[in-house]
Amino acid sequence: MRGMLDRIEDGSNAVILLEENGREIIVPVSRLPEGSRMHSWFTITMNEGEIEAIEVDDNLAKAKAARAHNLMQRLRSNSGSRFKRR
Repeated sequence: MRGMLDRIEDGSNAVILLEENGREIIVPVSRLPEGSRMHSWFTITMNEGEIEAIEVDDNLAKAKAARAHNLMQRLRSNSGSRFKRR
């Protein structure tokens, strides 16, 4: 299962948005792997509804950032849009 660190609430709870089903899970900040930061992507291993492991997935984060960049470039270069900046 993959998810992204969306926010930290009250300095102690991390909210991770799960990619597969759009749900969010809340875990203690102390359970996050070292090097975690806002918008970090994780591979999460669950067993019977309980989190077994959370690992930072830097490759997925880079792929998601590249995809977002490419989409923005395509939107900006679309010459047929009536909403294009002048």
